[in-house]
Amino acid sequence: MNGDIIVPITFIVSISGLIYLYLKTRHRERMAMIENGVSASSLYNKTKILAITLKIGMVSAGIGIGILIGNFVNYLFTVEDANVFYFAFTFIFGGLALILNYRIEKNKIDDY
Repeated sequence: MNGDIIVPITFIVSISGLIYLYLKTRHRERMAMIENGVSASSLYNKTKILAITLKIGMVSAGIGIGILIGNFVNYLFTVEDANVFYFAFTFIFGGLALILNYRIEKNKIDDY
């Protein structure tokens, strides 16, 4: 019974501690930049935020397409170990999405 409650509490405390340390470190870094006279515009890089959201979106779409195609292949070919299709196509299309994302970002950098 005690183990059932200790694990979630430990998990929540650990995640909260990591978030606290991240925010505290970010605050110290920004305060040091302000003290040294670095402009605040360097703190907010919109192109980096757009690149991250593009990457997350593409990977999510790739994983979704992989699961969909894995389900379709599983429907066509009835196999005992059908989980192989789901994992294989999920990783294949997730990887293809990352490669496509790399190409898009590389073309953007080359244009500048």
